[in-house]
Amino acid sequence: MDLNGAMIFARVVRLGSFTKAALELGLPNSTVSDRISDLEKALGVSLLVRTTRKLHLTDAGEIFFRKAEAAVAALVSAGEEASLFQKRPTGTLKITAPADFDFTPICEAVTEYTGKFPEVKVELLLTDRLVDLVGEGFDIAVRAGPVGDSTSTAKPLGSSGLILVANPHYLKTSPAIAHPDDLAFHKCLVISPEQNASSFTTWSLVSADGGKAKIVPQAHVSSNSVGAIKHLVSIGEGIALVPPTLVRGDISTNRMVRVLPEWSTEPWPSYLIYTPHRKSSPKVREMIPLLEPRIRDVIE
Repeated sequence: MDLNGAMIFARVVRLGSFTKAALELGLPNSTVSDRISDLEKALGVSLLVRTTRKLHLTDAGEIFFRKAEAAVAALVSAGEEASLFQKRPTGTLKITAPADFDFTPICEAVTEYTGKFPEVKVELLLTDRLVDLVGEGFDIAVRAGPVGDSTSTAKPLGSSGLILVANPHYLKTSPAIAHPDDLAFHKCLVISPEQNASSFTTWSLVSADGGKAKIVPQAHVSSNSVGAIKHLVSIGEGIALVPPTLVRGDISTNRMVRVLPEWSTEPWPSYLIYTPHRKSSPKVREMIPLLEPRIRDVIE
């Protein structure tokens, strides 16, 4: 069986397109199509059903894809481990973090890193979805909440809960707030990620002295864009429940203030995640000591 054909097949399925796979692999579309046709002939089964708009896996194709993708990942891992004898980082370093995370410490680390290793390209993806580190070729992830993947190494960075913030002028011209129940009389700005919007319909808060409150905010504005919600808070449109890393600078300069500072959501742990074999590669090994302390500083 042609291993290159299996690798090409896995990329086509992962990207959902012959054209995208061809661009990523630097091959003509015709070559990609021919290699998969040759693979199907060699196996004696149809792996893909091709339509004008979408690719569909056959039952045999679905089974083969799961096995082939794992085999390709193992080969990539073996190649990276074999190249560890090189002392200087090369290639592309891929990092992912939540969309609502303060990207400042990450950008600071990237700037120092590229200054030391200008030959390395860095790709940074900020997203709400759970990225498949192995399947999508990512080297490092910053992640809040449960780790999920038992095959990865997760280094604790600290814990923090979401906090309530508002523009000082908004608070001066609005009813006083002494308890979370008072939020019913205020404009609330709600972050509602597309993939998990239902989890933000209730604000579950705890106080420093053990009190608990559940609030169903009357959303004056809701958005999946944390940047939009942050901007609306800054211009005095209402109160939002946000990650503290997102507004750390605004609070320190009094552009925003904490509302009910003794209240927050339950703290969630944050982690720096990487697969064991990637940690030992030069490009990852050199980034971790630059990235870890900066992120830890903004979380703790």
